[in-house]
Amino acid sequence: MTNILFVCSGNSVRSQMAEGLARHLGNGDCEIKSAGITPIGVHSAAAKSMNEIGIDISAHTSDHLSRDLLDWADYVVTLCNSVMIAFPVLPPRTKHIHWDIPNPDRYYDSPELQLKGFARVRDLLKEKIEKLFEEI
Repeated sequence: MTNILFVCSGNSVRSQMAEGLARHLGNGDCEIKSAGITPIGVHSAAAKSMNEIGIDISAHTSDHLSRDLLDWADYVVTLCNSVMIAFPVLPPRTKHIHWDIPNPDRYYDSPELQLKGFARVRDLLKEKIEKLFEEI
């Protein structure tokens, strides 16, 4: 079993969506978790965006990145540049992948634009996760 950990700054949007997508798209050969440098809870718009494609992340918890999680992971996928500033040293056997996924916060002018921003991030993550599963 391959262990994949998705990490972003708050474990509220990108890493939560990635965890939900990877669990949904995976074939059971991988265990998936997510964490954040400073967890702030699952964003309601992230949960709503995932519900649009039939994936429920509303019960996910927002977890703090820990040494235990890093030791557990075979792959750590970081999802934003800001997380790299505070990112700890990985165990030697752990593979690191970095994707600079945009923060959907910039689409907050209206509820409609907000959901479009979250959908863009969700769809980008889906493409990248599908490619990741092909490669591992």
